[in-house]
Amino acid sequence: MINYTLKQLYSFEAVIRLESFTKASKELHITQPAVYMQIQKLTQNINIKLLNIKGKKVLPTYIGKKFYQTCLTVITKLEQSKIDIEQTLNPDSGHLQIVAATTTNSLVSRILAKFKKKYPKMTFHLEVTNRKLLLEKLYNNETDLVIMGEPPANMALIAQPFMENPLIAISHPDHPLLKNKTNSIKALNKETLITREQGSGTRITIERVLGMKFNSEIEINSNEAIIEVVQAGLGIGFVSKHTVKLELENNIIKQLNVDKFPVTRYWYIVHSNKTELSPIAQRFKDFMINSR
Repeated sequence: MINYTLKQLYSFEAVIRLESFTKASKELHITQPAVYMQIQKLTQNINIKLLNIKGKKVLPTYIGKKFYQTCLTVITKLEQSKIDIEQTLNPDSGHLQIVAATTTNSLVSRILAKFKKKYPKMTFHLEVTNRKLLLEKLYNNETDLVIMGEPPANMALIAQPFMENPLIAISHPDHPLLKNKTNSIKALNKETLITREQGSGTRITIERVLGMKFNSEIEINSNEAIIEVVQAGLGIGFVSKHTVKLELENNIIKQLNVDKFPVTRYWYIVHSNKTELSPIAQRFKDFMINSR
């Protein structure tokens, strides 16, 4: 049976990663002879050569490379256990992995800023992406929480709606259709319609709920770009009203009155139903829901 200690694993991992006993000793805050002794004991326990020393450079043997991967796996799990225990003992701290749909970016950023003020010890990583990549992250369980539009029905999820998300039609401030009190879907279909890329929540809603088909080759993967294209007079755009509040207030664009608009959707905070949320993730979820 091969026996080794955690000190030996940490020492070996540091020596291989840094390619030096001296650098490893500084990182581990122990003497260089102590690091060397741990590696010697590890080699004796495994009973096979793990290192090749060339001058001041330390490189792993073939078996050493294999064992290095084992060290990384064990150390990663140990460090994650430390984080989990710390978060349990101190739920005011911890790290959050959040993925947000592009339409929710400004909202999530504002709420995160407020949450950070309340829990200054917490840290977070926010990734803003399109629906396709967001669903991949969710499926692979690569994030704590996801902020998005309507979640898919074919995934095992816990989804909580937390805010209305009205979808509106927008136009250039001088567009002729603005003179009408209301415009029909049929009239709108005669215009150049601009929307998000295939698979986006906005596009799915318009095509499914309203039965509209996009009649141009203009597909844009960000709301900011849609606003700029509409402002340039290239066509009618469709966006969440929350994302264009400032532009509407400053008459950069106008909301177009159209039958069946605004389309009321919801934003959801979502996570896998197979994963138990960490204390800080649960606190943020509650904070998000109560910030409506």
